[in-house]
Amino acid sequence: MKHVSLLLCLMLGLSGILPGQTREDSARDDLSYGNRSQRNVSDEGGGIWYGAGAQLGFRGGNNFSFFQIGVSPMAGYKFNNFLSFGPRVSVTYNSFRDDFAAIKDKYFSWSAGLFGRAKIFRGLFVHGEYSLISDVDYFVAGGQERVTRAIPFLGAGFNQGGGPGNPGFEILLLFRLTQRERLNDAPYELRTGINYNF
Repeated sequence: MKHVSLLLCLMLGLSGILPGQTREDSARDDLSYGNRSQRNVSDEGGGIWYGAGAQLGFRGGNNFSFFQIGVSPMAGYKFNNFLSFGPRVSVTYNSFRDDFAAIKDKYFSWSAGLFGRAKIFRGLFVHGEYSLISDVDYFVAGGQERVTRAIPFLGAGFNQGGGPGNPGFEILLLFRLTQRERLNDAPYELRTGINYNF
């Protein structure tokens, strides 16, 4: 009992010495609710984040080779802490050779579209995209034709690092929501890239 009363007296004595409250103007400065222009816009939505990916690929065998290199920048407008929308474009240089069909060609392909992203938990997010993709089709007779198609994608990804004012790295797996139209159409795309302020 003596220990409890001694502890209470000590706490009461120290509470008179130590300041338990701050003045109103100091508290206002600490919380910065007096000046809303100092608040971080990206914490409330309205910020813009940037990203970019790169493509580098090679396939070959049996008198056939295909090489490509490209870049795909994107930007997203944050409506709030978890939802953002924006444009994405991609330009790719392709070098194609097929000795059996006597085809050798170099060309550019491109895509442009709109995407939406929603952060789920920590670095996880879902990604939906609707893109126009322009590529070249080759015929067995040796001719070619440029074809532009609209393809919707849906998938999920993981972002490492990033956040307001910081760079980050992302990996993304997207599934094609339409049937394959060409022989080399893959049912999914695996993308990696960097972002800033996401």
